[in-house]
Amino acid sequence: MLLPLAASRATAQPTPSPAPSGLAVPTPAPVPTIAPSAIPTLPPASSTLSLPYPAVGTPAPGVTASAVNPAVPQTVTLRQAILIAVARSPLLASARGDLQLAKAGLDLARAGILPNINGTASTSHSHAEPGSRSNGNNGFGGSFTSSTELTSNNLSANLTQLLFDGGRVFSEIKSASASQVSSLDTYERDLQTVAFNVATAYYSALSAQRTTAVDNETLTQDQVQLNLVIAQYHAGQASLVDVATAELPVSQARVALVQQQGVEAGAQAALANAMGLDANTVVRPADDASSYQQVIATAIAIPTYDKAVSQAYLLRPDLASAAQTVKAAQYSLHAARLGYVPTVNGTTSYGVGSTDVSGGSFANTWSIGANLTLPLFNPTIRPNIETAQGNLAKAVAAYQTAQLGVQLNVKQTLTALISARAALDATQVSYNEAATVLRATQAQYRAGVTTLPLLLNAQVQLTTALVNEVNAIYSLRQAEQAFLYATGQNI
Repeated sequence: MLLPLAASRATAQPTPSPAPSGLAVPTPAPVPTIAPSAIPTLPPASSTLSLPYPAVGTPAPGVTASAVNPAVPQTVTLRQAILIAVARSPLLASARGDLQLAKAGLDLARAGILPNINGTASTSHSHAEPGSRSNGNNGFGGSFTSSTELTSNNLSANLTQLLFDGGRVFSEIKSASASQVSSLDTYERDLQTVAFNVATAYYSALSAQRTTAVDNETLTQDQVQLNLVIAQYHAGQASLVDVATAELPVSQARVALVQQQGVEAGAQAALANAMGLDANTVVRPADDASSYQQVIATAIAIPTYDKAVSQAYLLRPDLASAAQTVKAAQYSLHAARLGYVPTVNGTTSYGVGSTDVSGGSFANTWSIGANLTLPLFNPTIRPNIETAQGNLAKAVAAYQTAQLGVQLNVKQTLTALISARAALDATQVSYNEAATVLRATQAQYRAGVTTLPLLLNAQVQLTTALVNEVNAIYSLRQAEQAFLYATGQNI
């Protein structure tokens, strides 16, 4: 990024002036061999820089990610990260529990139209003590009756079937079915939310890694620049002011690198957390290009707002869930109003029984009939209707709110996607211009027609342009994911 200066700018080798009292010129460190190039060579995004944390100051071991999970690759693609998150997400585990509850509610509603069959069996034995009765005129004589022994055995089956209720149970079934569909739609949106959160954390981690690599490269190049200026000072070709001027960007680059290391560590922890892993787990994102400069322009066709919002209406599961909630509330209100309708239940039973001394004289018995229930006065019907009306009003309002949210979400993400795409184009132009200016300034400095501050300023501008380009690349990727999430297409 920052090109090494020529070791000398003139053939003359004057003796350097002695340093003023109190100013010590450091001995230049060995200068690494770096091929002059305006474009730095950064390591792959999935690699880890061999730097202590922090790079400057007292190391703090054990702070950055160090736990290796044998079940999780240390370097993951975006798709792998999403699949891991889907398998481990507590949000999805809770949503699956909601699905189970919705299915149970539907099964319970269906029970109202199914026959109710009960089997009963009973046995009993009774004993009556002998009694006496009067006989004769004086009332004192008489005969005694014998004791009575009876055994009763019975076995029967009873069936009750709903014959008519005006459609109340069917309305309850339809309401429960709509609620189950709503739960399925909510689960699908939860899947999209998990995927979006992972993608956001994924590209944030990539951006942080790239920025750290840029800051490290900047520090390396600034140190090389400082060493060359010190060498020029000892050769009598630079002053102490030049040395101090070259030291300033080195100190600033150190600060930037240390701060960025903290940002990267936080981004890595956020990615692990989004995947449902311990924040200390070693998991690095693999870039979707072989290098950050091989940027593939977004493959997402930029639609009009009307087309994008129409697509969101069709694909957004949360909007579909809100619509199903309205439908469930409508059926619930209809069922509540049918509480005034009479109910007819059919009953039948069949059994065998015996009641005699031994309980062994069995005979068949059966019955068939119907029960009509008239709700002459039921104080719970009206409150049930009012509750259902309130739930319907809330469901309609929630659907309208969801629809407005979709419209705003699509509008904001669409404009953000367009802006991110344009910003990337602009930053790439800015980077190329900064590289051209730096090359020209370096040539002027070698020829002795410009000053070191101007050269360092050109180097700072190139660094800024590179950082802006890195941020623009991954901002575009995040804008793509946000737009896909807003239109319900990200999974």
